[in-house]
Amino acid sequence: MKRILLLAVLSCVLIAAPASAKSGFYLGVNMLFNDISGDINSGSAIDSGNGLGLRAGFGLNRYLALEGAIWKTAHDTTGGGTTDLKAGTLDLKLNFPLSGSNLEPYVLVGMGKYTLENSATSVDGKGIQFGIGLDIYLFPELSFNAGVTRRNITFDTPGTETDGKVTSLDFGITYHFI
Repeated sequence: MKRILLLAVLSCVLIAAPASAKSGFYLGVNMLFNDISGDINSGSAIDSGNGLGLRAGFGLNRYLALEGAIWKTAHDTTGGGTTDLKAGTLDLKLNFPLSGSNLEPYVLVGMGKYTLENSATSVDGKGIQFGIGLDIYLFPELSFNAGVTRRNITFDTPGTETDGKVTSLDFGITYHFI
């Protein structure tokens, strides 16, 4: 199974169109895998979780884009039950187009608003984030991406502020309107 997946990804990379970061609107969906750590998860009561997200952006030029995203991940908790992490983020994305290649690395930096909730409580937070990733252009209008983002969040818990860190791994498909 792993060999088939590796061959499929390698085939896409080799036959894909050259990368063409461009200005204009784009829209995508992604699957996220989040790990929550820090004081908000003392004792590791919240397991890693996964979920879905939606992102939209506007390329200002071939190097710089503004990107917004919303997503939600579900996490099992010790003793049963689940905790949801919801977010809305705004990022500045810096692309590094490689001449003649369908691969395009990027870095991003931004901020977000977050909600961590279960059946008993809900806490809101704000924070900054930074990440790296790779866009693989399958066609001029369609790209696959993989990225890692680190989020440093301060949650407003009753009577105090509690720090949290979320490490996200995401995979997605994006359509670029030409």
